[in-house]
Amino acid sequence: MKALNENSFLARWLGKLAALICRHPRWFLWPQIGLFFLCLFITGFLEFDTNRDDLVGANLKYHRNYLALQKEFPQQGNDLVVVAQSDDEEKNRQFVERLAMKMAPETNLFKDVFYQHDLAAMGTKALFFVPEEDLASIRDALHNDMPFIQNFTQTTNLTTFFEQINSMFLNAPHETNAQTESLVQALPVLTRILSQATAGLEMPGRPPSPGVAALFGASDPTNIYITLNQGEMFLLTTHPPPGATESSPPLWKLLRNTVEESIFHKRVSSGDLTGDAIERLRVLIKQTEMEVPGVNVGLTGEAVLDYDEMAQSQKDMTLASIASLILCAVIFIYGYNETGRPIKATLCLLIGLAYTFAFATLAVGHLNILTITFAPMLIGLAIDYSVHLITRYEEELRKGKTNEAALAVAMIFTGQGIFTGALTTAGAFIAMAFTNFKGIQEMGIICGGGLLLCLVPMLTLLPVLLLRGRQNIIDRHMHEDLTRARIENFWLQRPVAVILITAILCGLGGWEIFRGNVKFNYNLVELQSQSLPSVIYEKKLTHANESELFGAIVATNLTQAISEAKQLEAMPTVAKVEMPPEMLENFLPQNQQQKLDLVRQIVNEVAPLQFSPADTNVADVWRLSSTLYSLYGYCGAALDEVGTNDMELAAQLVSLRQAIETLRKTMLSGDDQSRDVHAQKLAEFQRALFYDVRDTFASLQGQNVTTPMTFKDLPSALRDQFIGENGKILLQVYPKADVWQRANQEPFVADMRKVDENATGTPVQLLEYEKLLHDSYIQAAWYSLIAIAIMVLFHFRSLIAVILALLPVGIGTIWLAGLMGRFDISFNLANIMTLPLVIGIGVTNGIQILNRYAEERTPNILARSTGKAVLVSGLTAIAGFGSLILAKDQGIHSLGAVMSVGIATCMIAGLTFLPALLNLIGRWRPLIKEPSADKPPAPGQEEQRQKTSSL
Repeated sequence: MKALNENSFLARWLGKLAALICRHPRWFLWPQIGLFFLCLFITGFLEFDTNRDDLVGANLKYHRNYLALQKEFPQQGNDLVVVAQSDDEEKNRQFVERLAMKMAPETNLFKDVFYQHDLAAMGTKALFFVPEEDLASIRDALHNDMPFIQNFTQTTNLTTFFEQINSMFLNAPHETNAQTESLVQALPVLTRILSQATAGLEMPGRPPSPGVAALFGASDPTNIYITLNQGEMFLLTTHPPPGATESSPPLWKLLRNTVEESIFHKRVSSGDLTGDAIERLRVLIKQTEMEVPGVNVGLTGEAVLDYDEMAQSQKDMTLASIASLILCAVIFIYGYNETGRPIKATLCLLIGLAYTFAFATLAVGHLNILTITFAPMLIGLAIDYSVHLITRYEEELRKGKTNEAALAVAMIFTGQGIFTGALTTAGAFIAMAFTNFKGIQEMGIICGGGLLLCLVPMLTLLPVLLLRGRQNIIDRHMHEDLTRARIENFWLQRPVAVILITAILCGLGGWEIFRGNVKFNYNLVELQSQSLPSVIYEKKLTHANESELFGAIVATNLTQAISEAKQLEAMPTVAKVEMPPEMLENFLPQNQQQKLDLVRQIVNEVAPLQFSPADTNVADVWRLSSTLYSLYGYCGAALDEVGTNDMELAAQLVSLRQAIETLRKTMLSGDDQSRDVHAQKLAEFQRALFYDVRDTFASLQGQNVTTPMTFKDLPSALRDQFIGENGKILLQVYPKADVWQRANQEPFVADMRKVDENATGTPVQLLEYEKLLHDSYIQAAWYSLIAIAIMVLFHFRSLIAVILALLPVGIGTIWLAGLMGRFDISFNLANIMTLPLVIGIGVTNGIQILNRYAEERTPNILARSTGKAVLVSGLTAIAGFGSLILAKDQGIHSLGAVMSVGIATCMIAGLTFLPALLNLIGRWRPLIKEPSADKPPAPGQEEQRQKTSSL
């Protein structure tokens, strides 16, 4: 390893730059201030890409399959899933009904709102979706309940309806006939209607209809609605209309929106239809929660998870950037016991960051879930340039040099180390650009370019600012603090012990690695903030075996689809296969003739029914109360007659009397104003009920019984979901196990690929995405190592120097892995970024130490400004990455934690092991020859030797 050559090209260039700065400081001041504001303007057009799929290059086969799926089925992966959960099924039902009513008018944001098996929504072939045995039950129920149903056709509001019921009670014969049987079967229906009317009065907001379940007397709403866990969860799904995957708006619009929302409480469009749909749906959910208290509600789905992850990351990065900037400034100020130069360095850092943001806008155009972390990282890394330059400048001033001379020495000698260190750290990032993962490529371009751009103001503007200030005069009258020299001398005098302790610690770390305690966690859900409702409810759906994740296989025709579905259902990892109902066995063409006959019978049964228009006037609560009071008496008389002969019927009569009593008390409670409100809400309830009944029977009457069902008869929600733009057929393959877990992904995807090698869908994307991300970072680490070794070799022109520079990195990495294994901290798809970064950042310390060693030929580094700079720059880098620990996003949090520990271990190894090793090797065989007699010692070398020997 050769001593630094102050006549090298880099040294001459830095010397000329220093001279030019001293002669013409304004050339480096005003242009950069103007460029700073230009960069701010350009940054306003920087966008945020929330789509995780965009992180992967389109040249990969598996991703081309997924893009083809999205092109054929545009709504895939864009579902928004509302989960309403409580122990009260009726509250759950109320919630989804009320929410659906609010969503219905907003067709610009919500398409295919699906939460129940609604006949009207299923189209003119709706009854063909019903199993054959159920069709027979419906036919019989309609026939038996026809006298009761006739009441709806002859009445227009609740009052006239219950007057008809009173007439049925009054005219009911003692012996059982069709009318009496119909009335008995209608008792649960009446109870439900009255209970729902009471709930509509007690809850705020517009009351929904009791639904078709009330009409047919279905006591179990889980047969009508989309539910899980025996009605504990009700689901509502929708998706934004086509075109909802537009890019997010530029930064300046986001800032404007933030200001308007925070100051004027005005919600503005984000420009992203998916984001707008998610935010609007959350507003409607909040409103509905006020109407139906006691229901736990969450919004989830793939699109929501991605959106929330990006939104949380933006908040985390804003907080981390501010915290990083403050922490770095505080460390800088505390380390140097003054504020002037740290503030100047921070200003130069801000200008460098502005350059980087503008560069990111022009070179890439957007930030993603990976690159959004670059700001706090650059703050912690780029501040190192100023730390080393200021520390050396300060040291030279204390030796009595003039401002210009001190700056020249700092620029020529330390500047070479800064320049090489910047290239090595930037090289660690730029190496990422050569991987196959688009998101990592963008990270490498932005961070690598940013580190080089931040170097510009640090080597031009900062020197201009350093030439001015009172601190320059103060430093000439100050002496070096020998405390660091005393501390360092402790291990320099014991190099063998230091090396032995280092070896033992490396052995312990290696043992943890050997035992397999250092693990890798592929689960992406666990990387997000665990407090996000979208994450919480995705886990709930997963535990209920109803995760929204499914594999996708695209068939070109019906025969292929049926064949592949049977093969998939036989696979051990497959729970079920969903496709158009026509393809299921119950709906195959050979079975449709029998169904066609049953549907004709149902249509003939309801064909004569004609419903009167619903009453649109305000309800007459006094007349309704009187009518219900009469019904209360009829029920009492019937109860006395039944006695103990039919306990089930008696219980139904008791329940109906209780429902009547509760409704009458509720609607007549309060003053006249309260009763007016109750009258209005009852009017809304009865209109919803009668419209619902009318529409339901209109759908039954309108069933197409001329031909069997075909693809064209599928409702749009199902047709768009399963039938592609070009007529291809989608098979949705649901796994038995949680495919967020890597151990479940691999066999599930393997089974799908046995059926179709082009199988795609989210599980396939996750498997390949995670593998590619993992392998790309490993690849980037090797690229970084090679690039850094070449640059160190070029700088020092010595293989020994390359080995020595990399030793602290290797030792620090082993210590880091050992600590992670000991404390059960796993690598994951976020913190694996530390592999290339630790190499780049850690080797910078080695370069600075070896640089000073080559200059002055003494291992006393900590006593010099270089050791102080390495210590302070290491702390600022730890602060930069450590600020990420504040993030709620678990991936970013773990990146900050692991990276901070990695930087700390590399710094400790660099400040202890490397100087001790240099001292030991120098005693045994001097790496550098002593200066010749005709060449004086390097500046400050003799003085430092005298100080060290006197300790």
